Amino acid sequence: MNDSARIATLSEGQAVAGTYLLLRCQLANTKNGKPYGLLRLGDRSGEIEGRLWDQAAELLGPLQPGMVVEAQGRVESYQGRLQVVLDSLSAAAQAQTAEFLPASSIPLETLQKGLDDALGRIHQRDLKRLLEAVFVRDQEFAGAFAQAPAAKGAHHAYVHGLLEHTVSVAGLASAVAGHYGPELEAELLLSGALLHDIGKVQELTLGPPIDYTDAGRLEGHVVLGVRMLDDKLSKLKAFPQRLAGQLRHLILSHHGSYEFGSPRRPKTAEALALNFLDDLDAKLFMAAEARRQAGPGHWSEYNRLLERFLYVGPSALPEPEAEARPGPAPGRREESGRPSLFDSQPGAEET
Repeated sequence: MNDSARIATLSEGQAVAGTYLLLRCQLANTKNGKPYGLLRLGDRSGEIEGRLWDQAAELLGPLQPGMVVEAQGRVESYQGRLQVVLDSLSAAAQAQTAEFLPASSIPLETLQKGLDDALGRIHQRDLKRLLEAVFVRDQEFAGAFAQAPAAKGAHHAYVHGLLEHTVSVAGLASAVAGHYGPELEAELLLSGALLHDIGKVQELTLGPPIDYTDAGRLEGHVVLGVRMLDDKLSKLKAFPQRLAGQLRHLILSHHGSYEFGSPRRPKTAEALALNFLDDLDAKLFMAAEARRQAGPGHWSEYNRLLERFLYVGPSALPEPEAEARPGPAPGRREESGRPSLFDSQPGAEET
């Protein structure tokens, strides 16, 4: 675990001696022709510019962006912004890049429990065999799935983001299936929620920065996900072909329309539901981010993906009396106010 001072807490005049992620580095020249290093360091709390004035070529030579480095120097202010003037910089030994990247604010243990709870709500024999083959027995995939981001930048674009998004959509799927009863095949919808984005493990890389793999650009996570599903199905004896087709359709259609990269539009009730729930989780994440990043005033900056400004001003609801104000409702996270779908669903223990 990284015990270095967090970048977000650095202040002018503070000495720095710690381990950080090298996000960018290049050599430049002063007016006198002396080489110096321009770089950017990062950790989970933020990023900061760095300058390396002495031995720049020698120290930067063996380094490249994406490496974890040991940095020593002092924080200074330049044109109103903090930067680190470095005395030394070297590659760190035995450091995991993912430890320094932005990550879900929800603890990994909570997310894993959410996934386990969702898997525990699957009782149909063939679906259970399949999901165990994907999420339980394939430890290499399970590890990659837990680390992966859900997107390059639109939503949940950080370590554990794919797991957070998947568990959230699974929670929504269980709630919607419970509401509509026999109109939806509850376990089929839940299985689709768990499987719909598995292709993102192969589509995206943590980087830094998060970016598309070659396969991600050439084929995309929808196609990759169906191929991964078929690989698992081929190893399961006597898996029902009709059920396999339904699961393929859930992955193929979960983006909803051709313009959003969906090879097929939803043609089953479960596929319709999954498309809306996937979109709902992504859109509400974007709205929450717009609210968190908004400056003073009642409106966010224009959100390109949502194609609108968002109201971020005071609530329209009156504040309750202070002495009668309740604590956070079950299923809500007090620190951020965002709904949580990572606890066990009502009745999960009985199902």
